[in-house]
Amino acid sequence: MKENQKGLLSNCEDLVRFVRPTGQHEEENLEHGRIEKRKLMAYANDGDFIEDKQWQGFIKTIYRVERNTQTLNTKTKLYETSNETAYYVSNSGLSAGQAFPCIQKHWKIENSNHYVRDVSMQEDFSRIRVNADNMARLRSFALNIMRKNNVTNIKGEMYENSLSHYSLYSYQQFL
Repeated sequence: MKENQKGLLSNCEDLVRFVRPTGQHEEENLEHGRIEKRKLMAYANDGDFIEDKQWQGFIKTIYRVERNTQTLNTKTKLYETSNETAYYVSNSGLSAGQAFPCIQKHWKIENSNHYVRDVSMQEDFSRIRVNADNMARLRSFALNIMRKNNVTNIKGEMYENSLSHYSLYSYQQFL
């Protein structure tokens, strides 16, 4: 859940504040020069905490994920700490242990697709308002072709293709 859904986010924070968790799951990761500790707590939505009529009755479980990350700063050789709390909602009653892999898959999609589209393709700055879904499909199409051709630097590849459109014909999907 993102901060652009302030009412729903506030309702979830209230529920977490007043209701006991139904389950908990913790994991620790040590990779890429960082130490990550994640704690997921599941809360059943049995009461009237969700005030938004659009969501009322659909949200059965709320998950609160606390991420504590220590990242090694290679210049100072010290660890820098960051803490983040995220909320996820579900219309099913998955336990904390069952929900954790689902949330990790969501992070993978967010990092490998949405982040690339926002940064490399500057999707957030798009001014297309009419039939924007068509442009989104074209971006996905282009991203899928580049990924299929083992392109690792999407932004660099797009720049190279803008200089010479003939290189587009070298992709496998165009033959």
